[in-house]
Amino acid sequence: MPQQFVDREFELKSLEEEYRKPRAGFAIVYGRRRVGKTEILLQFLKSKEGIYFLADRRGYKENIREFQKVAAPIVKDPMFERVEFESWYDMFTHLSVLLDKSRKIVIVIDEYPYLIEEGVNEEFQKIWDMILSKMNVLLVLVGSSVSMMEKAVLFYGAPLYGRRTMQLHVRKLPFIEIKNFFPRYKIEELIEAYSILDGIPLYLRQFSDEITIEENLKRNYFRKDAFLYEEAEFLLREEFREPRKYFSILEALAQGKRTFGEIVDTTKMDKSTVSKYVSVLENLHIIETDLPFGVKKSRLKRYKIADNYLLFWFRYVYPHRTLIEMNRSDILVDTVKETFDMYVSVVFEKVIKELLLHKQEWHDISSWWNRRGEEIDVVAVNKRRKEVLFAEVKWRNRKMGWTEYEELRRKSELVQGLEDYRKKYLLVNKGGFHDKDKLAEEGAELWDLRKIEEIIGRYWA
Repeated sequence: MPQQFVDREFELKSLEEEYRKPRAGFAIVYGRRRVGKTEILLQFLKSKEGIYFLADRRGYKENIREFQKVAAPIVKDPMFERVEFESWYDMFTHLSVLLDKSRKIVIVIDEYPYLIEEGVNEEFQKIWDMILSKMNVLLVLVGSSVSMMEKAVLFYGAPLYGRRTMQLHVRKLPFIEIKNFFPRYKIEELIEAYSILDGIPLYLRQFSDEITIEENLKRNYFRKDAFLYEEAEFLLREEFREPRKYFSILEALAQGKRTFGEIVDTTKMDKSTVSKYVSVLENLHIIETDLPFGVKKSRLKRYKIADNYLLFWFRYVYPHRTLIEMNRSDILVDTVKETFDMYVSVVFEKVIKELLLHKQEWHDISSWWNRRGEEIDVVAVNKRRKEVLFAEVKWRNRKMGWTEYEELRRKSELVQGLEDYRKKYLLVNKGGFHDKDKLAEEGAELWDLRKIEEIIGRYWA
């Protein structure tokens, strides 16, 4: 499948603006693995004089020697590659003499956290302060370990803190960009693909819109030689030496056990252990916390897996790996079919929240629930206009109507802090609606898949 470079105009523009400033630049680029950071940097470097170096765990001196190799064509000194340097500082001192001062040079060090593990952070502080900050360069440090980049580079007290001239957190592609990967898919299939792969370009390229979602699962996911089958375990083993307990917590979350008590009961671990491992997963941005709308702290806190790919993997793949190893993907596909609509409904809420946010009409978008188990899928606020939108979101074939609308209105009266706001109501359902005329008289907004496609179509156009 051809490589696609999609919707990275903002990132490229930010880097270009930093490059054009008449001073030395120090950019930090970070984001989860596979999100497309390297592609962005390589695209940016196409029209620049630059050095791109990918660090790894080969060792301190070995990484220096590899950097010398990739820098040699820019330096244009046949001896540079052969010199044996004792430190990164020595190497950059020598490099600074050889670089062309008349043109700005871009120096990209990808997977910088591997160098942090070798203890170079303080050394790079000295390299920047004493050498590169005085040169016509743009230094770009890139990292996939978001937590390490934050703690060791961006946060107060880190050796490089306060030295960056820009930072760029590269995030997953939004749902509205998925059409660029699957132009043949209808809106229902786009939502289903997004619920499996999220907005990760490399994962999206594993599927083809020339075949159905089901066939894609069989050919490109539920096989022991498939990239998507192995990927989740690879990612997490990069972070954890002993992943078993983390996997148990993530599996519980994928099965819908979202409160602390439910996680404890499901995993059979004691509370202190769960608290410790949940905290690590939060710090690594693998899981996120949710609170009801308008609540700052509460025992009503819920946890969720932060990305759809891992959510799907732990919901369907991790518990059924034996079937994949036995080449019985047909059985696993049948298992997925039994609960797939229920699974997609969770992601569908995220899609609706994204679309509401994209319209730039609503600024504060979340959900609401109480101790009695009553929930509102979406609460969206416009503080300037003093308006609030309550939405019920369903991914089901059965139609919604007046009953669901009345129930949504009843629950909306339970939400505190919005008494002087004008209330609006939205029903969203895959299967459409009855009682349309009656609901229209009430001013309720109705979104079925056709309406969602129309909304997104304005962007696609």
